[in-house]
Amino acid sequence: MSPGLASVDDFSHNQFRYIEDPFPFYALMRERSPARLSGTIFGGTWLMFRYADCARLMQDERLSNARSAVPLRFLPPEQREEFADMLDIYGRWLAFHDGTEHTRNRRQANRGYVPFTDAYLEPRIQALVDGLLDRLDPTGFDLISEFAFPLPAMVIADVLGVPVEAHADLNRWTDDIAHLFGSTSVSVEHLRRTRESTRQLADFLASEDNARRSRAEGGLLHQLREIEVRGHRFSERDVVAQAALLLFAGVASIRYLIGNSVHALDAVSPADRELLLHPGTARPAVEELLRVCTPVSFVGRVAAEDFEYTASDGTAVPLREGQPLLLYVASANRDPEVFERPDELVLDRPLPNRHLTFGVGRHLCFGDPLVRQTTRIALSSLYRRWPGLHVPPQEANWNNNLGFHGFTSLRVTGEAPEHRR
Repeated sequence: MSPGLASVDDFSHNQFRYIEDPFPFYALMRERSPARLSGTIFGGTWLMFRYADCARLMQDERLSNARSAVPLRFLPPEQREEFADMLDIYGRWLAFHDGTEHTRNRRQANRGYVPFTDAYLEPRIQALVDGLLDRLDPTGFDLISEFAFPLPAMVIADVLGVPVEAHADLNRWTDDIAHLFGSTSVSVEHLRRTRESTRQLADFLASEDNARRSRAEGGLLHQLREIEVRGHRFSERDVVAQAALLLFAGVASIRYLIGNSVHALDAVSPADRELLLHPGTARPAVEELLRVCTPVSFVGRVAAEDFEYTASDGTAVPLREGQPLLLYVASANRDPEVFERPDELVLDRPLPNRHLTFGVGRHLCFGDPLVRQTTRIALSSLYRRWPGLHVPPQEANWNNNLGFHGFTSLRVTGEAPEHRR
């Protein structure tokens, strides 16, 4: 590790040397400084790197999920008003709620999701996967742009009951939002672009055409409008916000998980990859890929009050109301205190796999079942069709945002290396 990587003050989600391989930095921080204050990130943010601290703090009621405005902390208060309409949408996300409000909205959203069973979703996802794979040239294709990029937006559009043909726009809009929430520094220009993308996404989800289409297809967008639980119904703005959250949470996560997984699976034996092809072994394999190939690097919180937390190494962490914390699940998922052979991809690792990729406790990621199912079907279909799927040597093309960690391009071939000699 170069000396520069040892300084947390140099750490950023938007520096390529950390994006390319953050894991040596994470290991160093777990060992030497598992709770560290960064003076450069959001004006003063505690960074946590060990599993014990991340898991404990995710469930600490003194911390809040009301963090929609954290990326705008660098702006003077009067300039934040320009983005009030954008923050109104994010502030309605159930992921950014606490307490009874979160419980109520989570219950409401879960009830809307009831009709979308595995038996209902699997053939629909499989059809979308097969349609994309049928277009690929097995002698060589870009896994990301030709498969992993369009697939998640198509799947979630189908679940919502809106046109899958809109996947390019959905990707563009949600990528701007993902860059906002995954970065540690953004420009005013990017904020303005994200505000416009958020407005366009909200208009798309609120349109009469999509309301009629979702109603006719029994889509989730319609279900969210219709479901009433204990006398509570979502407002129209809440419906649009929860649909936008599902897109934001699912599109980038699935895309980067597929790319990261294929890249990691290139180093294991064909026999190990076959574990993805059988129902009895696919689930542990996907859970292990979620652990090692974590697409979302951190979970954010803000202090709801002043208090002092004692970290796992005994460090006193004085928190002030409103101060952000970043809990690095990608580091926690490789903590040797919890996982044997933590940096190895062990596809038959016994369940339960205690990774924190989707969080823990009441704030589990809303879209986690869809991420798991889409990833399983995508990977099993790829390796069933092309058992020799291979990643040839190439320059890595990483996303410019460590928060959502993955490739923007990854060339692969369906032929094993020995078949191409």
